[in-house]
Amino acid sequence: MSEKKFASRLIDFLKEIYSCVHCGYCLEACPARDASYFDVYGSRGKMQLFKSLLEGKTEISKDFADRIFNCALCGWCTYKCPEELPTTDIFVAARHECVSKGIGFMTVEAARRYLLKSQNPFGASDSERIEWSKGLNLKRTGETVLFASCMNPLMGYTELINVLGVSFEKVVELFGFLEEMDLDRFVRELAGIVDPNEYYQEVLRRAVKILRFIGIEPAYLREDEPCCGKPLHTYGYLEDFVKQAEYTAKMLKERGTKTLILLNPVCLYVFRVLYPKFLGNFDINAKHFSEILAENLDKWSDQAAFKNPVKVTYHDPCYLARYLDVIEAPRIVINNIKGVELVEPEYTKKETYCDGGGGVEVTHSEAAVKMAARRAQMLLETGAKKIVTTCPACVAMIRVGLRAINAPEDVEVIDLADLVYEALIQNVEL
Repeated sequence: MSEKKFASRLIDFLKEIYSCVHCGYCLEACPARDASYFDVYGSRGKMQLFKSLLEGKTEISKDFADRIFNCALCGWCTYKCPEELPTTDIFVAARHECVSKGIGFMTVEAARRYLLKSQNPFGASDSERIEWSKGLNLKRTGETVLFASCMNPLMGYTELINVLGVSFEKVVELFGFLEEMDLDRFVRELAGIVDPNEYYQEVLRRAVKILRFIGIEPAYLREDEPCCGKPLHTYGYLEDFVKQAEYTAKMLKERGTKTLILLNPVCLYVFRVLYPKFLGNFDINAKHFSEILAENLDKWSDQAAFKNPVKVTYHDPCYLARYLDVIEAPRIVINNIKGVELVEPEYTKKETYCDGGGGVEVTHSEAAVKMAARRAQMLLETGAKKIVTTCPACVAMIRVGLRAINAPEDVEVIDLADLVYEALIQNVEL
């Protein structure tokens, strides 16, 4: 990704934009272009649009924003570009220009408002965010902290909205009306009866049990855990992102945090790449859960075994594989579980195909479902009954995709923590 610090306008990327040779390598597996059928939604088309804007032939408008936000920032174009152009950084700069002029999406503005008010883009209460930790007796401070993130405890809301076929825009309109009548919390409590987040919160509980099994006792900041701010960056609110990053970094350092363990690769990217880039002095070590397990094989792998053979396929999250180059750790973990056969899907490792997460599900839900369905079909064709991934957003969107293609009900989508947990409990008590 780009080393341009605080580059927030298209003019800051003038040289890069005019270096695009329109070769089309970026289009082969661009999910936004595949879902929308027109090149303008791919990187090549966006670059041409940016040139027109810089030359005064077009202007920032609702149509311009529609083309720029219809993108998962999956990084395929950056990875495939022979000129090594920082395309996703340029897209974020374009989004910044849009929101700076007040041109964007009500759903995006709502996510921003919720995040700044409640430290999560869903607008969930503290009690909702920390519900998963009840009974685990996690200490509140320590050098090693499990960063649950906003997504891990709350991703069920995204899955539920997509399954119901309701647009995020309609949901935001409804909650805006309910907030005016002071009824929004009541409706959230009713939604809690359905408990859409139960699976995602159980993943966190299982991760804690596995960490304890290998001798790691993580702390959890509970209601004090701040948002990393990634939605602000994704949607172009860069000034807000910097302020949120400063707040979060300051809090973590004041708590004496030395290492963060995350199951969410999006937040991992923020801590590993964006904070050092935007803040310059962030030195807290951030590691993905799969990396922790891969580094501690001797403490768990001998006991991890399925009694009956299990065929799995693994979906590489874009942020983990392309942005962070964490490709082998999840595979090392999977291949060290006895009784598991790993089958690679079409488009894998750094050439993974995005499942429609990354923020596009909030602005262009129909396109996101098409992306999810396309990826789900690829994973289904491996013949595996267990689809394993290492990102809560990917779990949600692949599930949405499987429903969209009417996949067999015996195909399940699980986090890597689930696979390890299921293998361990067949042989030991956690």
